Amino acid sequence: MTAPPAWYPDGRGGWQWWDGRAWSGHQVPGHAYPPYGWGPPPWKGADLGRPAAGPGALANPGIRLAAWVIDWVLLLPVVGVMLAVTLALAAPHFGPIFPVTNANNQDVNGPTPGFVWIYLVVIGYAVAAGLLMVAYQTVANARYGRSFGKAWLHIRPVRLDGGPLGWGRSLARATLQWVASWFSWIGLLDPLWCLWDGRTQCLHDKAVETIVINDPAPRP
Repeated sequence: MTAPPAWYPDGRGGWQWWDGRAWSGHQVPGHAYPPYGWGPPPWKGADLGRPAAGPGALANPGIRLAAWVIDWVLLLPVVGVMLAVTLALAAPHFGPIFPVTNANNQDVNGPTPGFVWIYLVVIGYAVAAGLLMVAYQTVANARYGRSFGKAWLHIRPVRLDGGPLGWGRSLARATLQWVASWFSWIGLLDPLWCLWDGRTQCLHDKAVETIVINDPAPRP
């Protein structure tokens, strides 16, 4: 019978992770985990065979946030130009910002108030900017394994088994993160969830079964 996934003695005084099918490359000192995986995980990610710290360990939530900010700063000039061009093209077609009314409080200008068009442009711009981030994250994660911000800070998203995300999972992960941002408390809860989660997963990570780890490749 195949042994369940857990930490097992490596024969050299330490412990090595068995994923249920094969031995992983994750090892810890003998004092760091109870025998044969008995007891609760002593650190976040231990149940996945992740080390407590260093390469391959779960990424710190603060570093994840910093990577997300870097990605948005990278796209900021693009979305800024998008907004400027959109307003320049649409502004001549706006009606008066606040239409003039007569004594009977009736609109004498006729066209839709300009502030309505401004709201529509801003909402459309927000949707376009979000879709641009979804496309960027999807291509970056599926094609290169991580976005620029994550590469800068040496972290990367992977599947629970450590494999690359692939196109479908990358698209689903980025889309769920964007959609969650449109719902007030869900948008706030999604990124905060990793602070107390046992696998440091945000809600969009849980939905597509991904984690974010420190880059396992050695730094130059």
